[in-house]
Amino acid sequence: MAAVKAKDTTMVVSLARGLNILRAFRAIDAPLGNKEIAERTALPKATVARLSYTLSQMGYLRQVEPHGQYHLGDKVTALGHALLRSLPVRRVAEPLMQALADKYEMSVALGIGDGPDMVYLHYCSGPETVTMRLRIGSLVPIAQSAMGRAYMWALPEAEREHHMQAIRAAAGDKADTVEAELRAEIAEVDRRGFSVSFGAWRREIFAVGAPVWLDRGETVLALNCGTRRRGLNEAHFQETLGPELMALSSELGHRMDQLGASFWDE
Repeated sequence: MAAVKAKDTTMVVSLARGLNILRAFRAIDAPLGNKEIAERTALPKATVARLSYTLSQMGYLRQVEPHGQYHLGDKVTALGHALLRSLPVRRVAEPLMQALADKYEMSVALGIGDGPDMVYLHYCSGPETVTMRLRIGSLVPIAQSAMGRAYMWALPEAEREHHMQAIRAAAGDKADTVEAELRAEIAEVDRRGFSVSFGAWRREIFAVGAPVWLDRGETVLALNCGTRRRGLNEAHFQETLGPELMALSSELGHRMDQLGASFWDE
């Protein structure tokens, strides 16, 4: 039995390391080599090389010639999208988000935190929206995004600090500056009730964010609403779009409660 337990422990460690490698990839990344993956995961390069090869053989990574770098493979993309698309909150949120996107010709997204990033669970845009057209499963940084700042404000303290440590690790030698700026933005949500990001993530992107509480407050998500600047001023986001997004958040939570639907299940 002792040998079996030791083997099981080794298998669990390998699985955790493999998942960390997959999480090292970002939606807008160029291909990553073993050196970049090792830097992002803090794993030994030899371990990364072995696991990257294994993941590519299984279809979860795709190797790009001639330099031996990797993209996420179709298998992991399909697996992640299947999970995200099955969430009941997406079906409830879609008409509310699309109505707001159409009304203001903005993009509207719903996301949840994962380490230093927010993962898009759903995304809507108006027919002529001028913005980065992201998709379900896209990642945006918590610290620089309106969605991420609203999410962090709404979290219980222990969960917030867990994400903060991941954000610091991702920031490297800029960790102190990134944390200080993020904590200042979180404090601002207390005053406004929503968050803002004016060019912090992408210079041309203006956005507002609002938290969403589901499952009697046990599950925290966040919404954002944004677009490329196109001459719009910050007042429009703070005086109009922020309150509109807060109202959408409230209605989404209300409809989920009426249906008796939880985040994961009907």
